[in-house]
Amino acid sequence: MVAPLENKTSRASYLTISTRDLGPRQVDEEAVISFPTGLPGFEDYRRFVLLQYPFPTPLVCLQCIDRPEVAFVVTDPVNLVADFKLTPGNSDLPEWRGEDPKDIKVLVILTIPPGCPRDLTANLMAPLVINLRTRRGRQVVVDKGGYSSKHPVLVK
Repeated sequence: MVAPLENKTSRASYLTISTRDLGPRQVDEEAVISFPTGLPGFEDYRRFVLLQYPFPTPLVCLQCIDRPEVAFVVTDPVNLVADFKLTPGNSDLPEWRGEDPKDIKVLVILTIPPGCPRDLTANLMAPLVINLRTRRGRQVVVDKGGYSSKHPVLVK
């Protein structure tokens, strides 16, 4: 299960954000994840937070703070492919070189086709990499490993 990023300070400051699917939420400012270059197709939106759904699930909502209608369903890729390994070239993630691996969180975006939730797919080819210590994230392309951008989630 993917847990929201926790606040590690004693003086919490909170934001109230709107969400399309989960209603208004109060989130700790320390939980905000910055994507300095945005996400492909959403370059103008750079501040997100991970929100738990109100039911038990390995899925999490990556919610844009500034636009309630911009949200992604994400999960840890290991929930889908037990031996998933992120192996981009060193030039792909220079800001993460030398970081403690436990400070790096990898998530994948799920696509739920309208009217066909059983056709749910995961983009294993372009995972999100989040540095938990700096609260910075980036979407990277993994062109090695044979991963698909439309990996089926549910076995038919």
